[in-house]
Amino acid sequence: MVTIPSYFSAKERLLILDAAELAGMRVIQLAHENVAAAAMLGVDRLDKEKAMTVLLYNMGGKDTEVTVARFSAVVDEKGKEYEHVEILAETWDSELGGQKFDQVVVDMLVQKFNALPEREGKADVRTNAKAMKRL
Repeated sequence: MVTIPSYFSAKERLLILDAAELAGMRVIQLAHENVAAAAMLGVDRLDKEKAMTVLLYNMGGKDTEVTVARFSAVVDEKGKEYEHVEILAETWDSELGGQKFDQVVVDMLVQKFNALPEREGKADVRTNAKAMKRL
């Protein structure tokens, strides 16, 4: 199984499969990152008698994915109990990630720094590469 972002297009999915083939890997299934996380949560869950619904929130550096999953136990005809994971909803924003938050914080700090009385008449701190790197 290979995990991929939920928003990958059909072309991007095929590129992943092609890359895996070039690397000598046999991909059995592509799974959305949060769906794979939900599956692992279902496997690792200790209190399997209680059904539960969870929201999985995954913010990476460049994107955000959100999934709502329901976990419950299913009993087959032989009486054997299995964990059942149902994906109720899934959404994503491929443009919203931690980098956007970092940029907002940097912009706030730059504004505060530029507004200091001792900075009056001086160039915007954004023109100083070393200062911006430190921020």
